[in-house]
Amino acid sequence: MSISNSRSLSRLAAVQTLYQYDFNEKMNLKELKSINNMEISEIYEIIKKFNCGIEEFKGLKLDKDWFLKLVNSVSNNKNNIDSILEGFFNEDWSIERMDHTLINILRCAYIEFKDFSKTPSKVIINEYTNIAASFFNRTEVNFVNGVLDKVSMSLKK
Repeated sequence: MSISNSRSLSRLAAVQTLYQYDFNEKMNLKELKSINNMEISEIYEIIKKFNCGIEEFKGLKLDKDWFLKLVNSVSNNKNNIDSILEGFFNEDWSIERMDHTLINILRCAYIEFKDFSKTPSKVIINEYTNIAASFFNRTEVNFVNGVLDKVSMSLKK
């Protein structure tokens, strides 16, 4: 995975954070069930410290505003985002059966398409397919690429 700037690192951190919240919810862990700015800021600080120790991320800093916007937007609109995204899946894919990392990649990308219209679609697609490639094989990466391409075209109309 190529993490070359603070926004890329913030995208990865947002996907990781949202995955953790989904995992805790699925496991019925109460500690992280509700999301608020204070909790997210605390998570942000932990991720910032953790990422400083990873050679690939040396010299990069998380963009706190970008990170918070992604995590809060996805968290506050998850059900709506999921119902919209499902419209772009073929019958072989469903939110319920999907890996939590994969769906959070799609959720974050959707928020960027919708709320960060100054970011070119190609950049958003490239960033999130790179994140997907660090976790998944070619089938899932192609799926992410295809869905994001459809979402991008749909939102341009």
